[in-house]
Amino acid sequence: MIEIYLLEQLAAFAQYGTLSKAAEELHISQPALSRSMKKLEEDLGVKLFVRESKKISLNETGQLAAALAQSQVNQNKEMVSRVIAFDRSLHSIRIGACAPQPMTDLMPILQDHFGDMTISSDLVYGEKLLSGMQNGAYQIGIVRAPIENSGLFFQRYTTEHLYIVVPHNHRLVGKESVKFSDLAGEKFLLYQHIGFWKSVCEEFMAETTFLIQPDRETFADLVMNTDYPAFSSDVILKASGTPNGRIAIPIDEEKARYTFYIACRNEDKRKYAAFFNSVRSEIINR
Repeated sequence: MIEIYLLEQLAAFAQYGTLSKAAEELHISQPALSRSMKKLEEDLGVKLFVRESKKISLNETGQLAAALAQSQVNQNKEMVSRVIAFDRSLHSIRIGACAPQPMTDLMPILQDHFGDMTISSDLVYGEKLLSGMQNGAYQIGIVRAPIENSGLFFQRYTTEHLYIVVPHNHRLVGKESVKFSDLAGEKFLLYQHIGFWKSVCEEFMAETTFLIQPDRETFADLVMNTDYPAFSSDVILKASGTPNGRIAIPIDEEKARYTFYIACRNEDKRKYAAFFNSVRSEIINR
């Protein structure tokens, strides 16, 4: 049986090309790595390297061994990750959410069903959220749209519509709605931790300057005490009202309004059936 650390070191040598660079990346000494490679050859009973006076390189057998070693290392990491994720799922539930407000609204239902477990959440979207759902890092996800052939079950949950809030003397006051293009040349306050909404703003309002605020209290203080326009949404405005001295105007664009879905892996659908039933009941009773 070949020890996994030897395979990791062989894969590192193949990746970095020299003993010195591989040893540096592995945080071990070069002589220690050299001894490991000799031990691996002894364990396998074959030569893996071409050794010259000042150079060592993989021979054809070594190249095959390195490729197989990397595959074994990857499988080992996957096994460890899945075992840890499964154990955590027995005692905790981790949510991956593409936007903060749907997660906030969902928390009471989560607490009703998983109150005896540790509930944690991450703001994450795109491929990172999808892969996290598929590999079990997230037991439940809040996504923007169902994804075909993803191995996931999706339940429609809620919608959110992007608004701007501007001072009473702003040039856009009086408009029933605005387009992304209407915001060109403006300086907008933007809270940093809003998930995918930040990428929407940056993609579709490229000619708008964003004054990004990493702290929520600072952001709220600037909204209350400056004339800079800011972003909000219909959900936030309904829950908290329009900030004093501000007018709320919806953004009339397809990409300013999204329907959110709650997702889990298909094999976990029965496990979370009661939770999804409660979500459906909330939707019906709105």
